[in-house]
Amino acid sequence: MPDLEFFFDPICPFCWVTSRWVVEVQSQRALRVEWRPLSLALLNEEISYEERKKASPEYPDSHVRGLEMLRVVHAARQAHGSEVVGDLYTALGELVWDADPVEGTFEAVMHEMARKRDLTPALRECGLPVSLADVAADTSRDAALRDETFEAVDRCGGGVGTPVLSFDGKTALFGPVIDEPPSGEEAEDLYDAVEKLGRWPGFAELKRSARSFPVTRLSANLARTDTWVR
Repeated sequence: MPDLEFFFDPICPFCWVTSRWVVEVQSQRALRVEWRPLSLALLNEEISYEERKKASPEYPDSHVRGLEMLRVVHAARQAHGSEVVGDLYTALGELVWDADPVEGTFEAVMHEMARKRDLTPALRECGLPVSLADVAADTSRDAALRDETFEAVDRCGGGVGTPVLSFDGKTALFGPVIDEPPSGEEAEDLYDAVEKLGRWPGFAELKRSARSFPVTRLSANLARTDTWVR
């Protein structure tokens, strides 16, 4: 059993930053992480398209981009094993979050999140067949992805998005939501604190509603400003 199951959607900036923190912890200790898909598009499909567009006209499309990537992840895992997923998530996330900075508006960042992109460089970087990029349009995988998505959400008790971290295969936490990944000893300290809470059966919630937009290369001109994005 892994030490941690990390449920992710590549298009979520908060999830991306949290995942980079976990990768930093992995570089310092023997941490077995199973990276698993959680699709925001499938999670929110019961909400009408028009309602989702109120956040931003391109908000629903950005979630579709994440779903397309997760279909590729699902296919890669099926064909090559779960051990390829972490590196593939990194490569796919870098296509979005390590892109050239855009102007410091949410709309500009959202436009880049919603933009269709070639996924073959990420596959090539991971030594995977570039033909897997064609799976991005394969809706037959959505049922399995939906089941995995709601498995993660149900472990938290519902009402959450990404990231979701599960330490025992039964319960899970949403978060931590951070604007920049800590490094070194701070990264390990944060991990130990989150794991302690995640493994405590009686723990339910800590919350601070104020948050800032995460620090990524793409969002450098928007980072650390107050955001309503959840």
